[in-house]
Amino acid sequence: MRRALPGDSERLSQIARAAKAHWGYPRAWLAVWAPILSITPEYVERQLVYVAARDHEMVGFYALEPRGDRWSLEHFWVDPRWHGRGVGRHMYGHALDRVRAIRPGIVVIEADPYAAGFYARMGAQRRATVPAPVEGDPDRTLPVFEVEVKAG
Repeated sequence: MRRALPGDSERLSQIARAAKAHWGYPRAWLAVWAPILSITPEYVERQLVYVAARDHEMVGFYALEPRGDRWSLEHFWVDPRWHGRGVGRHMYGHALDRVRAIRPGIVVIEADPYAAGFYARMGAQRRATVPAPVEGDPDRTLPVFEVEVKAG
């Protein structure tokens, strides 16, 4: 794991788009989501963005954003070719370790519905849902998870 660099932004965007598309979402939805799946160099400079690499290849990344007295785990993406190989588990542990080192507290995760099982297996507690309507599914929601990170 390492801090992302602004020059990584295009590869990070590729990983995010590939990971989202992996779930079989309609092309129209992916087109609507394209702006939020695009990681800019400015975002990488402003936020705590960390890259998972294997043999010098970027295979996943996440961002931690401070939100008042809480943290938001954002852009938690693993290249689909690396699903099921421990990358996500390693990234998740790294994210919690970073929170523990910087400022322990509550981490909030608005998860893709397909990722809900992963976060539950990692010990995050489902607390709520938030509306996330899309064309053809006006009632779509996202599960919201929380995990409390205590000082080590």
